[in-house]
Amino acid sequence: MKKVQFGTEVVLQNEKNNGYIILKYYLLESPVGFGYSELKSYGIEIMRTDRKPGLQDMNECKQIEGVFFDVEEAIAFIAEIKKHKVMPAKLCGALEGYIKEKVRKQREKCRFSANRLS
Repeated sequence: MKKVQFGTEVVLQNEKNNGYIILKYYLLESPVGFGYSELKSYGIEIMRTDRKPGLQDMNECKQIEGVFFDVEEAIAFIAEIKKHKVMPAKLCGALEGYIKEKVRKQREKCRFSANRLS
């Protein structure tokens, strides 16, 4: 599996303890055919690091592999979750919402096409 950091990291200030949170978003690329095909699947990883003065860093990571087969769609999804500063714990919910919206739009498109044919 190939792992590529998507853009720069997002840093959020934590006013309560004078620390900050670093979010890093990665694109995960995996071959599907293991040498028999050029097809690749793409996943997402979010790494969160809580940094507080005088304390050891705390890390949290969540990854979901193989959810996209189009690299442009995977990159667009990462851009969206990065814009909204999605934390690792919320990655599954964000992906579920993205898929539901995509299905809704596809159904709407099919209904529109069916109405035009009637």
